[in-house]
Amino acid sequence: MQIGLIGLGVMGRNLALNMRAQGLEVVATDAWESARAWRADGVEVVESAAALVEALEAPRVILLMIKAGEPVDVQLDELKGLLSPGDTVMDGGNSLYTDTERRDEAYLDAGFGFLGIGISGGAEGARTGAAMMVGGPEDNWKRAQPLLEGLAAKADGKPCLAWFGGGGAGHFVKMVHNGIEYAVMQALAEAYALMSGPGGMSAEAAGAQFSRWADGPLGGYLMEITGEILQTQDEETGGPLIHVIADRAGQKGTGAWCAQAGLDFGVPIPAIMEAVTARQISSSSALRREAQALYGAELEGWAPEQFTDLVAASLGCTMIASVSQGLQLISAASDEKGWQASLADAAHVWRQGSIMRMKLLDLITEIFSGPNAPATLVGAAPISRMLMGGADNWRKTVGLATMNGVPAPVMTSSLAWFDAIRTERLPTALVQGQRDRFGHHGFERTDQEGKHHGPWAKSS
Repeated sequence: MQIGLIGLGVMGRNLALNMRAQGLEVVATDAWESARAWRADGVEVVESAAALVEALEAPRVILLMIKAGEPVDVQLDELKGLLSPGDTVMDGGNSLYTDTERRDEAYLDAGFGFLGIGISGGAEGARTGAAMMVGGPEDNWKRAQPLLEGLAAKADGKPCLAWFGGGGAGHFVKMVHNGIEYAVMQALAEAYALMSGPGGMSAEAAGAQFSRWADGPLGGYLMEITGEILQTQDEETGGPLIHVIADRAGQKGTGAWCAQAGLDFGVPIPAIMEAVTARQISSSSALRREAQALYGAELEGWAPEQFTDLVAASLGCTMIASVSQGLQLISAASDEKGWQASLADAAHVWRQGSIMRMKLLDLITEIFSGPNAPATLVGAAPISRMLMGGADNWRKTVGLATMNGVPAPVMTSSLAWFDAIRTERLPTALVQGQRDRFGHHGFERTDQEGKHHGPWAKSS
């Protein structure tokens, strides 16, 4: 079986090695001459996309691993003039799902196959097995499936690979994966802020605690590397490396896209939105210095008994809230777009290979794979028991953060979300009353049908 690969960056090179390990014949190229200088046994590197197409037997399958955005459009336009009917091109980058929908339609009109594939796992996953989320025409998916199965990670012997529907479905699921990842990463950072601030723990001690959690129910890749990072010593200063890492977190856009999708589809995803905001605030270094000089940032030294148990409960509940919000967004988008996005498939694909892999996903996969799968994650009995079991400590942790001036936006907003979804009557009745008072927007009544107005409407 042959496959073409365009893009020999870190991800592309490791995927090429993975492809060779699976017995695929690989023909590769890259726009940059320096990248084309890379060599590996069994990988034929050619000078151009035209040479790559020429070297592959029809019907061809070509994977793009290049920077999202305009470079993908440029490459796809070039390939249009080189491909034959029946050929399939797969975009494996972090493309915006609406771009994938547009490209899918353009390639369909031209008589070519197109798939958008969200790939998670970084260089390690690309080399040894990644999590892969596919979207596009089903017949193209079935053609590419045998090629992709060998490249995917495995959980319980099943590839962490799934087709989620047409158009941009695969890239949408990957985008939500990244949004949840943002939230979990920020929650872990907030836990460290509490442990090192009012908890009074050293970086090394906090790291050791994260490592212990990684061996338990909270375990996962991000938990593991958090423990590792906090226990790493800086070779230059001899102190904890975390103390010399600038507190500015970058982002490549997928978190912001996910936050926008929440607005577009009307799904509340506060954990993800607050995680994006936290990264934005981290970039405002000058503002934070000025504000600290003006307002101060003194912390009370408070390390209550079983402090780490409080933080662990808050972390667990916040992780559940983050995943639940993301899955709800996938479900809403799938319904509106007519995709076939299975929540069980999403949870399974993320179980291994992905950056977000964690033990919680084993339970979530089981919940949505059953014959009586709930509509939402929080509707599942095992999840409700976990949330209610941790709610008191979750609330204490958020209170501890608030009283000590420790910013914990993801933990706090997730708790507010949890409180809101379990409140039958919210105070937003007043908000709608306000909207009617100043804008005559009307309101529904609980005891009558139709649209109504307050008495103020009669005098205006």
